[in-house]
Amino acid sequence: MIRQELDQGSLGLILSSALIAAAEILIFFGHFSAAVTIHAINLIVLVLSAAYTENEVYPVLLLLPLFRLLNLAMPVFFDLTLYSFPLVYAPMFLPIYLIIKNKNLSREQLGLSLHGIYYYVPLGVATGILLGWGEYSVLRPQVLTQSVGMEGLLELSVVMIFFVGFVEEFVFRSALQTVASERLGQIQGVLFTSFLFGFMHGGYHLTAEILFAFCAGLVFGIMFLKTASLPLIAIAHGMTNISLFLIVPIYSGLLLPIVAISLILGGIFAFGSRIKRSKISS
Repeated sequence: MIRQELDQGSLGLILSSALIAAAEILIFFGHFSAAVTIHAINLIVLVLSAAYTENEVYPVLLLLPLFRLLNLAMPVFFDLTLYSFPLVYAPMFLPIYLIIKNKNLSREQLGLSLHGIYYYVPLGVATGILLGWGEYSVLRPQVLTQSVGMEGLLELSVVMIFFVGFVEEFVFRSALQTVASERLGQIQGVLFTSFLFGFMHGGYHLTAEILFAFCAGLVFGIMFLKTASLPLIAIAHGMTNISLFLIVPIYSGLLLPIVAISLILGGIFAFGSRIKRSKISS
């Protein structure tokens, strides 16, 4: 019976993810109506599956088509794209809250911990800066903020870390990678999640961006696998976008100094934490 349940969950994971990938391929080629139809059907099936079966896979999987449908259906209220992000990402906090509340996955599995945050923050900053530098060579986007000073940096940081970074990393790493790793194995789970993460960047219509997002997903996935820290990868993801949309195009000369300072601070905090633990154990 347990084996049968595991097989059903794995099969649902693979089939639903295949539909998500197919819909994202359609978006890549500009067939939005067909993509919306597939995502909507997939979402309905997943909602019904989550309602009538006790399986943690389905509540997690439904986050992906739900997120994409919100993204495609949200009307544009602002000329500046930055202010549209909270409108798309804020509704995702409700299903995220329900997953946490219903304990589909434990807080430890989801990485909801501030353990090691002092040296994880510098690590996340350094990682994000470098990834943003790489992604800028692919996309060459315009600056998202009206101001390129501290006000613009603060606005961009709030949106990219607490909305984009937190939501996407909860969906892909905390939730999806966790259930995929349990069903398919750790390495396969990281690859599987990164594969979907890459495909869901097809809206840029650039093959290079899909490949880059896949590689970035591998970096985030390995970081989460090694640390089980959602704050770390949310910061790393958010800093990737901050680097992409502001730091690289405007302050490219500060890239390496920021990375170097972050790594030095992270090393100092990690060394201090290690000394503190050794004193406690002795």
